[in-house]
Amino acid sequence: MEKTPARPKVSIHEHRLLVDSSKSKKLAAMATKSPAVSPRLSKAKTVSDCQSELQQAQQLIDARIHDIMNSFPQGRRNKLFSFRFGSIAAIHALEIKDAFKLLDIDYHHLNLRLLAANYHGDTV
Repeated sequence: MEKTPARPKVSIHEHRLLVDSSKSKKLAAMATKSPAVSPRLSKAKTVSDCQSELQQAQQLIDARIHDIMNSFPQGRRNKLFSFRFGSIAAIHALEIKDAFKLLDIDYHHLNLRLLAANYHGDTV
């Protein structure tokens, strides 16, 4: 068997910057900028977006239930609602998308990818 010749080792030398970072505002800003700050802000924004979408979905569901209940006669509201849609607690336990379909609510203006939970925000 033939031995392969040893490869020469590669050494990397860093070159100094053409412009000193203390003399350039942009280079100083890039040096002090930390990459860990950006994802935290986006996560916080996503959480607040989820909460606002969840609150808007809850308001839509509550308003639709209220409208349906008011369309029934006074003494038979709960019974007629439960015959047609089930109990309010059962609707709250459904995934939000399913509750929207059951109650015939237009949900195309909401971001349902953020709302993979039930009425209370618990994942289903």
